[in-house]
Amino acid sequence: MKYNNIPLILIFLISGLSLHAQKSYQVSADDLKGWISYLSSDEMRGRANGSPEMKISAEWIAGKFREFGLKPALAEGGFIQNYTYLSRQKTISERNIIGVIEGNDPKLKDQYIVLSAHFDHVGVRPGNSADSIYNGADDNAAGTCTLLGIAKNIRESGIKPGRTIIFAAFSGEENGMRGSRYFVANSPVQVKNIYANLNFEMTGHSESYGKNNYYMTGCHLSNLDEIISNIEKNTNFQLIDTISMARSLFFASDNIAFSRISVSDGITTGIPSGTFATTTMAPHVHSPYDEAKLFDYDNMANLVNHFTNLVITLSESNEEINWTDPKFTRIK
Repeated sequence: MKYNNIPLILIFLISGLSLHAQKSYQVSADDLKGWISYLSSDEMRGRANGSPEMKISAEWIAGKFREFGLKPALAEGGFIQNYTYLSRQKTISERNIIGVIEGNDPKLKDQYIVLSAHFDHVGVRPGNSADSIYNGADDNAAGTCTLLGIAKNIRESGIKPGRTIIFAAFSGEENGMRGSRYFVANSPVQVKNIYANLNFEMTGHSESYGKNNYYMTGCHLSNLDEIISNIEKNTNFQLIDTISMARSLFFASDNIAFSRISVSDGITTGIPSGTFATTTMAPHVHSPYDEAKLFDYDNMANLVNHFTNLVITLSESNEEINWTDPKFTRIK
């Protein structure tokens, strides 16, 4: 169909598409390959919590946040949130990296979408394999670089989100979600004003569910999956909501720090959340074979660009995100 001599805004109205749906985000496969190859290189020695390599990784992520124009989220004006925890009678010093893109809608900007991913892994584990470095490319340099890609896309597109978007790279996930739990307990914003948490993990492979497909943990616990599926109508992307393991994995990644803030009388209080991934339990997970060279970078770039549009659309949505499972309630 041709639209000769019709104003551009009318074209969008006629075709039933929003202006943002037409935006082409441009993070590339080469961008992602370069970032992930660095973060999961042998030199990073598997990014074990408390290691020098974790500090290097944190400073590198903070540098990327700065490069992409994010604002520091912390009161003291920095990106790095330091904390400690005790593990096997040893004090571990770690850090989260927190950046912000401020919202532009006067009615929505004091609400927050937290995008998160963990950047730690399990380090070096000598064993039967000649390769003892657990590089953690998919788990979870991939999720971390998904965050970077979304941040880069939003800043370079010039689009301003409605709600404020917080980008949180967490440490300590492999030791019991330590970083995300610390963030929620010491949040730079009021937790009750968090609209939703979208957590990213293991987004580098496409062989399990096919190209342009992904799943979200915690489907059907809230209406977040329904809202996303409605946004994805008439696109080539699909949130698969029939993966049985996704329900149990809801409790196994950083999203649970937001959704399970407290439990009383069998009712869990928290923020609707989900982890977005393209792999459940594949042979490369928690093995020396989780390496950057195995990724489908073209598919990952397409997903990161799609997730960017998804985040912007959610930032402007007037729909409430609420629990649909009666065992959960939103924090007040």
